[in-house]
Amino acid sequence: MKFGYRFSNLLGTVYSRGNLLFTPDGNNVISPVGNRITVFDLVNHTSITLPVQTRRDINIMALSPNGRILLASDEEGQMIIVNMQMHVQLGTYKFKHTPATMEFSPNGQMIAIGVDNRVFIYKSPLAEKSLNPMVRLSHFQHAQNIASLDWADDSKKLLITCKGGVIFIREANARRSHMFQVHGSESIHTFFGNSEGTVVHSVTRKGLLQWKFYTDEELLRGGLIEPKTEDGNEVSVTTQSGNVSVATAKKENATTGRWRYEGLKQFDSGMGYKVKCARYHKRAQLLVVGYNNGQFTLYRMPDNQELYKLNISSHSISSVAFNNTGEWLAFGCKDLGQLLVWEWRSETYILKQQGHAYNMSALSYSPDGQNIATGGDDAKVKVWNTTSGYCFVTFSDHEAPVTAVQFSPVASQNAVYSASLDGTVRAYDLLRYRNFRTFVSPNKTQFGSLAIDPAGEIVVAGSTDTFEIYVWSIRTGRLTDVLAGHTSPVSSLSFDPINSLLVSGSWDKTVKIWDIYDDGATKETIQNKSDVLAVAYSPDGQRLACSTLDGSIQIFETANWTQMGIIDGRNDITGGRGANDHLMAKTNPAGRAFTHISFTPNGQCLIAGGDSKYICIYHVEQAILLKKYQTSGNLSLDGILDLLDWRKLTEFGHADLMDRDFEDGEQRKDDYLPGVKRGDMSKRNTKKKIKTYGLAMSPTGRAWAATTTEGLMVYSLDENLFFDPTDLSIDINSDTIRATLADKEYLRALIMSLRLNEKPLIEEVYEAIPPNHVAFVCHEFPLYYLKNFIQFLSYNFDRKPHLEFQMNWILHLLTYHGKYIKSNSNSMIESLRNLQKGLAQQYSDLSQVCDDNRYTLEYFAKIASLPRREVVDVKDEKVEDMQDDDDDADDMDDNIYIAQTR
Repeated sequence: MKFGYRFSNLLGTVYSRGNLLFTPDGNNVISPVGNRITVFDLVNHTSITLPVQTRRDINIMALSPNGRILLASDEEGQMIIVNMQMHVQLGTYKFKHTPATMEFSPNGQMIAIGVDNRVFIYKSPLAEKSLNPMVRLSHFQHAQNIASLDWADDSKKLLITCKGGVIFIREANARRSHMFQVHGSESIHTFFGNSEGTVVHSVTRKGLLQWKFYTDEELLRGGLIEPKTEDGNEVSVTTQSGNVSVATAKKENATTGRWRYEGLKQFDSGMGYKVKCARYHKRAQLLVVGYNNGQFTLYRMPDNQELYKLNISSHSISSVAFNNTGEWLAFGCKDLGQLLVWEWRSETYILKQQGHAYNMSALSYSPDGQNIATGGDDAKVKVWNTTSGYCFVTFSDHEAPVTAVQFSPVASQNAVYSASLDGTVRAYDLLRYRNFRTFVSPNKTQFGSLAIDPAGEIVVAGSTDTFEIYVWSIRTGRLTDVLAGHTSPVSSLSFDPINSLLVSGSWDKTVKIWDIYDDGATKETIQNKSDVLAVAYSPDGQRLACSTLDGSIQIFETANWTQMGIIDGRNDITGGRGANDHLMAKTNPAGRAFTHISFTPNGQCLIAGGDSKYICIYHVEQAILLKKYQTSGNLSLDGILDLLDWRKLTEFGHADLMDRDFEDGEQRKDDYLPGVKRGDMSKRNTKKKIKTYGLAMSPTGRAWAATTTEGLMVYSLDENLFFDPTDLSIDINSDTIRATLADKEYLRALIMSLRLNEKPLIEEVYEAIPPNHVAFVCHEFPLYYLKNFIQFLSYNFDRKPHLEFQMNWILHLLTYHGKYIKSNSNSMIESLRNLQKGLAQQYSDLSQVCDDNRYTLEYFAKIASLPRREVVDVKDEKVEDMQDDDDDADDMDDNIYIAQTR
């Protein structure tokens, strides 16, 4: 079995904090998720998490105008440079503090970054690795911290906004700057209102401020200023509007004109809600403003006409972004972990995703490995598609945290079950998306474990307070039995895949084997030295694994219930010291045990995780560690470092455990509880600790998933064409492959291209094979390369227009090698599913076109079915009629008609 599992995708968390970005084509949304970056494809409805990480949570991002370079900075100023085409990290750059804003120039040659009270201008990084990726061109220093930046369309003017309400306009290659002073309100977002850079708008909490540039000639013509005095001094203009006082000033070397304050337009938010974010689309002249009540308003500029208003969330909108056409709006809400993409013209959701509001406590794979069900502390059950990465259904019937979820082992049932602390076990139908069964106990209890029998007829749940196991019939929904015998909470349940046996593990240091069809009799009781945390059966039912609190995993042989081995994993799972831990990780007994275990489909290996940043894979018979994965390197979480940073240790405790001061006074006011003057004392002031809450192996063995503090992490085998250097020789290169293809040795050329593993060359050979040779090539195709070739076909199917040619390949491959493909479907299941998905999509598209052109196709079919003799007779009749006409022009027309008739 291969163990080259790599991080594949991050589900369950779609947005955490920071700004959202659209790619230049407007089809993808880039969302920061902790210290990772997720890209949502809005056209193909897929998501992918980039294989790069920052040291801490991402605070701000910037994307180049061509979409090739992405800059992402974390909360401590560590910035990474990512190539978006290759999904690789090009380099890093360190700032003293985290940047407040980053903006690429429209021409893509420069990037402006605001850090504290300075603005740095850098040359745009190249799309390749270099020794010094960030070359600084210039920098400006101001008296106050920078709040926002904006470029003019010509990339020669830079608009700088400070948090104190001071706005600067700096022009390139000129010692010229204009300054606006805003008193009484802080600027949220400031931007140029037109492409010429002669209009400036500033969104504040009180409304929209506007300045406009007038030349001296326009000002004098309108009588807005007096002529210059003899000493050359100009007269400044001060304007008062409401509670906002604006002063416009001009430097001595600015001689072309003057910026004039145009007024304040207040937002009609209602009930005094506060502006939290804003974004302006210059080409469409649209302004969107988000409020702290989850409402957004869309305005048409420059007349500030309200076009649309909608409440999309129950919490504050943290970030908003426009796509390239201005038709799609992306909203992020960090309180709920919510990401929305709204098309305001048609009033429809393009994307609506939300992760669990709190920790995910359990997960389960579907029998085909296509879906993953998760349960969270927010009392919700969500089902995620592993291919697209999207959540397609959410069940909110529980009233307390969900502790366990389980798919029905029978694939035809299409059902998922969940247990909760509210004392119920619920069954959900994945075809109609409803709760069709609710199993309750006769007395009040809380369920902490769940299991379904292999036949899909019985569901059992273990109690954490009455220490009993309840058995229900799925068909009737009635309670059939109550299994009593444990004296502590039941921690885990597992059914024998072959026999009608149920195994339960408890904190009373025992493992009990029950025969639920024999009046719930206890067949065996295994006594352990420590509390039992998890139990798991192997897929063949011949082994039972039991994880205990002392960090060991005991393996039992189920025929005689004898112990066949023990795995000591205390040192393997140890790692990470919390900020509040008084002991080092090596000497701390807490968390040195596996709380979740799962067998691989072949039963030879075991995957285990617990209260740690590590997940381990063991060989069962040899009891050795095969591989260890670190689920996260995010320093914003607790328990990542093995040693604490002594620089954060103070006489009052660790700095990460202290309350941080709010720079935004209104944000601090939002965190108040009624009657509390010091702020919300219930607000979390410590970092979350990294741990594994759930673990499951895919039934195909190609992937495994774990619910951690960061979300649902999926690790899978590399699905690219397998590259084996030992399968190459010096004779296999592009020239020899093309020469072999020219000699019409098609099968040999195709095999050589697969061994070289260059996708363009494989496509060249594949398309050069004549259709009449496809059957022979498929018949003689070696089985060793069949998996790679099917994977190539699934990748190439929807990217090429040669439908009949590709269908011919698929038909002959399945005809000659269908038996082998069926027996080895587990190893190529993903490629087969992608191929089936492409075929179904093509069938759907073509059937719709055929239905729309049904009568036209019937007419062509009728014409094609006419005998050739009838067509000739019609032609001869036409010729006889045309012989009476001596006009040369008419004869030419008739000849054309005859040619068309033929």
